[in-house]
Amino acid sequence: MIRKIVCISILISSVGIANAAETLSGDEIKTLFTNKTFDIHNVAKDKNLQGYDNDEGEHYVYIPWKDKVSERRWWVEDGKHCTSHPKRGDNCKVMKSMGDGVYHGYSNGEHTHTLSNFRQGKDFNK
Repeated sequence: MIRKIVCISILISSVGIANAAETLSGDEIKTLFTNKTFDIHNVAKDKNLQGYDNDEGEHYVYIPWKDKVSERRWWVEDGKHCTSHPKRGDNCKVMKSMGDGVYHGYSNGEHTHTLSNFRQGKDFNK
């Protein structure tokens, strides 16, 4: 009986570890985003966008309902992915890998963005 309890405890612990989100380092963020296009889901607004971050610090956001590309800035600061916004100012997010190429962005501890489908180059699917 004790052996079963120990085995079940180990199994539960290992599943918890496997499902834990891994926080990306600043270098991992640079590697993930630099010269890549990616899909963005803004959680609060339930809107889908596309982004592109180049190696010169330019951050482009494709807004499909306006068929418009907005140019902004991006950088890494204190291990966070930071972007500028023309109305809301600068925002830095902790990035966590959720597995299968999906990443969650957290601002002030709140999950604000889901990013996925990272691909080389500037490739907005219009």
